[in-house]
Amino acid sequence: MYVASLVATFFLRAGKRLATVALGQIAADVAFATGLVYLTGGADSIFTILYPLAIVSAAIGLGRRGAALGAAASSIAFCVLAWSIDAGFVEPVATYLDRAPLPPGRLAVVMAANLSAFLLVGALAAFLAEQLRGVRGQLAASQTRLESLEAIYSAVVRSVASGILTVDDEGRISYLNRAAEALTGLTDAGARGQPLRALLPELAESVARLPHKGRSEVRIKERILGYAIAPLEERQVAGHVILFEDLTDLRQMEEAVRRQDRLAVVGGMAAGLAHEIRNPLASMCGSIEILGGSPRLDDQERKLMRVVLSEAERLESLVRDFLSFARPASPALEALDGAKAVAETVDLFRQQAAGRGIDVQAKTEGVLVKADARQFRQVLWNLLGNAADATQSGGRVQVRLARHNDQALLEVSDSGEGIQADDLTRIFDPFFTTKERGTGLGLAIVHRIVEAHGGELSVRSNPGRGSTFRVALPLAAAH
Repeated sequence: MYVASLVATFFLRAGKRLATVALGQIAADVAFATGLVYLTGGADSIFTILYPLAIVSAAIGLGRRGAALGAAASSIAFCVLAWSIDAGFVEPVATYLDRAPLPPGRLAVVMAANLSAFLLVGALAAFLAEQLRGVRGQLAASQTRLESLEAIYSAVVRSVASGILTVDDEGRISYLNRAAEALTGLTDAGARGQPLRALLPELAESVARLPHKGRSEVRIKERILGYAIAPLEERQVAGHVILFEDLTDLRQMEEAVRRQDRLAVVGGMAAGLAHEIRNPLASMCGSIEILGGSPRLDDQERKLMRVVLSEAERLESLVRDFLSFARPASPALEALDGAKAVAETVDLFRQQAAGRGIDVQAKTEGVLVKADARQFRQVLWNLLGNAADATQSGGRVQVRLARHNDQALLEVSDSGEGIQADDLTRIFDPFFTTKERGTGLGLAIVHRIVEAHGGELSVRSNPGRGSTFRVALPLAAAH
């Protein structure tokens, strides 16, 4: 019987022919109980208790049908065995079990009592089996709904556009969704259990300055992240949840709008001021030139006249910059050979930079740029001048022009000291300069020209490692 049970268990674990195995087990249980009853006295055996166990086992295996089969098989087997022994058709297995047959009335009572017990156990087992099957069905349905809800929850949390990061009470990361992985550069598997302060120190310091609930912004890896923090409400899960999103583009747009407002105000003022200065300046320059031609002036006086003329010319140049900034000419867009324009401008500038001990290099690709040729060269010349001013003797200025997606990218890099972080947001403002004799209009004019072309101007700088100005302009259609 043990061997049969082991074989049945093997088939049940393999999940093969379950109904056949269950029917075979019912037959084996009834046969085993019948054999044990035969060996221990027939109708008087105490092992008739094994029949109800076989019926219960059948009900567990096949439900109501199994209970009926078990009860019927047990009843038939017991009655046939008891009647056969008392009728003398079956001899007892041992002589000490040999006894006189039971009177017909007593035999009927024994058989009726056992049959009633078998049928009652079968009915009760069938009821309990159906209840068990119902509970199993409900449990399976609940499990399915739970798995479905868990899948939906996981999909929603992982697919939401905002970053979600959770930390426990000890400040260790417990979860990152996909958006958080993309924004922070971390992975959920690699970050779990790690201290937030070790992986994202900027965010940890910003969070430490807030109460349990609040909103703020933090810069992480050149991104501006706006975030909100709140405690986890579940008692079983202690800690905080941090929701954040990338505000870099939004803040850049806001800064661009503010810059445009400042440029519009300053541009109007510069236009009026330039016109008011230019007329008397022309009269002054003319008068100085006439006075400089007088034969009665000595060398010292002529030297002073040349200084005045030199400063007047510088002032005239400043006025021209004012007018270029205040009323920039509309670009005459054409298909411009970018590589040729860069090469010509760099060749001219290289002669000027060589006298200052600065190496100028250019690397270009064949790109057709949709731009005004004169203004394109003006943009490059101004950027080269700023790069050279920021570079010491023996340094290097590099120019690169290449195609990137649907744009032409012009980059001018220097090996200077770089730009301080506080100055990065102001370098395109008019009249902002860090040079001793600068006007602060060069980059403002470049910014206006680039925007008039429908392009973008940006800067990347690391103090002590130089700066890179990037100009993105639209490509021209190839003929």
